[in-house]
Amino acid sequence: IGRLFEKTMMATYGPENIKEHFAAFDTICDATQVRQDAIMEMSARSKESEEPLDFILVVGGWDSSNTAHLLEIPVEEGLTGYHVNTAKCIRPDNSVEWRDVEGNILVTPDFLPLDRPARIGVTSGASTPDSVVQECVEAIMLVKKLL
Repeated sequence: IGRLFEKTMMATYGPENIKEHFAAFDTICDATQVRQDAIMEMSARSKESEEPLDFILVVGGWDSSNTAHLLEIPVEEGLTGYHVNTAKCIRPDNSVEWRDVEGNILVTPDFLPLDRPARIGVTSGASTPDSVVQECVEAIMLVKKLL
């Protein structure tokens, strides 16, 4: 959108006058930036590791573009990621209901390895309450215990 405005201002006022009619700056909040930086580092470490993560769990509202972007980062790196909005998405039968980067709601069976400890990265959107993240982690631990 910013580039569209910039092009419009250049067409209207000329490229030589763009600085007087258009300015763009990053408006991402610090909490969101910290999470994006952390998931980029987590993804890079997983790719380099002899024991990579089984998946990255992204917890937060399905309508949050910042949270959805947190899923895009590991997916672009070729890693598996699941974006859940509540602990109810993590089911006792070892399936997970999740939102993909295109916005589709999917269900994946047998998402947790049951023959060994799971290696999971966890992050959440900046406005996601810690209690929701904790509930999701507890739901995963319960699946491992039940099965």
